[in-house]
Amino acid sequence: MSLDSQFAPAKSKLEAVGRISNLTNSGPEDLGPGSKERKRVLINLANGLNLDLDAESLSKQQLGERLLSYLGGKWNSDCESTGQTITLVGLNRILEFSEVHFRKTASPNTWTSLTDEANSILNIAKKSIPKNWIGKDCVIEMKEGGSTKWRQTEWQGFYFEFRAIGHLVNSLGGGPVKIGFTEFDYQLQRVWDLKVHSNFGVAGPKSVNKACQLNDQLAMRQVVGEGGLGLVVLSGDPTYSLEFSRWHKQFRGSEGEPIKQLKEVFTPTHLEAFFIPDESVLESALRDGLLNQFAQGKQPNGAPRNPKYSLDISKARGSEIQFAELPI
Repeated sequence: MSLDSQFAPAKSKLEAVGRISNLTNSGPEDLGPGSKERKRVLINLANGLNLDLDAESLSKQQLGERLLSYLGGKWNSDCESTGQTITLVGLNRILEFSEVHFRKTASPNTWTSLTDEANSILNIAKKSIPKNWIGKDCVIEMKEGGSTKWRQTEWQGFYFEFRAIGHLVNSLGGGPVKIGFTEFDYQLQRVWDLKVHSNFGVAGPKSVNKACQLNDQLAMRQVVGEGGLGLVVLSGDPTYSLEFSRWHKQFRGSEGEPIKQLKEVFTPTHLEAFFIPDESVLESALRDGLLNQFAQGKQPNGAPRNPKYSLDISKARGSEIQFAELPI
């Protein structure tokens, strides 16, 4: 059972070390060679906890175990791997117990302007991503970087989260948040969800795609009712390939011929920030067709899924809910 039902696990090692470092205001963090976490992240945490131990003399895994024990957690074999490496499981365990420890003394972020907050997020997100995404390279990068989502066929959305969230935490603070049973990608003063939108479908530019899929309706309504919900949408031009579909299926260990073409290349075109401040604006967006409802398919076990909202990006642009935009 999780220590904290509101804990949102880091989706990559970069995100995990950034969030741990942010707890003690230790400055931006990166990963070492081979996408390995640096020992200084744990040393800084030990210093932030005012622990009286010789952190330099301990191995990285020993230090991680000592920290987790002090915070009330349990270290096991899932937390480490060969080469004195701490797994994403181990980093998340340290992160979860550390967040609970520091929560009462953490200073809240104070962004007086929604537009300033939105523009800051867009600028950091833009700096975090390459200008041209090659599917094979991105999937391999996510796997090597400890992402839990590298197997997903819609890899571009998870790649955006993988690259952007760690940089946002390093630069601005904040981090992912769990509200109810749903995880949202980032919270600074306000809650934001990161989404990727393809400008067109498999038929090419003539098949313009206006709909950007969002979260389930109940979760979105809850967040809107508790202070508003922001959407950071990265739009781009996709290139589809059946050959890439074959590679992706083989790479993730599946057999058989793929039934659809996946996006082999994704070229970002621009970033936009939308914000729904309250329930009245949400209802207005639904009436005007900026937001639409759609039913999801059933879960693998046959159980129904909660219906979601989608954003009609062509109508949302220039509307009252758009607060910032940034060409790539």
